[in-house]
Amino acid sequence: MSDLRGRTALVTGGGAGLGQAIAIELAKAGAAIAVVDIDEDAARDTADVLEKEGTEAKAYVADVSNRQQVDATWDAVASEMGSLDIVVNNAGVSFVGPHIVETTDEAWHKSIDVMQHGVFYGMRAAARHMLPRRAGSVVNISSIRGFSSNPGRVAYCAAKAAVIMMTQVAAAEWASSGVRANAIAPGVQRTPMWERDAARGAVDEKTILRVLPARRLGDPAEVGRLAVFLCSDDAAYINGSCITIDGALTAVPIG
Repeated sequence: MSDLRGRTALVTGGGAGLGQAIAIELAKAGAAIAVVDIDEDAARDTADVLEKEGTEAKAYVADVSNRQQVDATWDAVASEMGSLDIVVNNAGVSFVGPHIVETTDEAWHKSIDVMQHGVFYGMRAAARHMLPRRAGSVVNISSIRGFSSNPGRVAYCAAKAAVIMMTQVAAAEWASSGVRANAIAPGVQRTPMWERDAARGAVDEKTILRVLPARRLGDPAEVGRLAVFLCSDDAAYINGSCITIDGALTAVPIG
């Protein structure tokens, strides 16, 4: 396994689902973890789980769509935990179902605020700490929906596409300073968000499993292990990439 001992990793949306899985895998690789979430109880729960396993972990409450909260939280992590070496911009929201003509302003702005503005704020705050030290790794969680459209998810798709491009711009700007930026594009993951959408009929799991070549949904821990690799010295020459992890869903035309 890639070795992240001696590094501090900040994970947004780390209180549950994909973010929690990423935090757990980074901790297994030896990183200290700053769990950032808008839900204080969720952030503390994840931090408690990590601490029980012997990881240094702290919970931080922040709304990633708020620039001031992001800047203050990233500064606090660097000060209180000694450094800021890894940032995983994962926090997200999902509005599945309404087509464009039915998409509300609220759903549009919430999606862009959290998953586009939030990633930008997180990247910028990370760079302010990493560039002077000439070291660091940023991983942005995009989605296959950043390059493979999905009716009923216009805001989600737009935000996730922006994440890929912002990652590439960051990599080009930061590479000469020793800081890397990469993106991960997960496919369908078995997360609480997916379970909620399936329960209300917004997604059809049986249909997905029928067309998905892997014949199973993704395990968030697999995304976490990919994040570990990208943040490690094993991936030192990987910069500006968006790596798909989707069980070959986008390799078939119906995906």
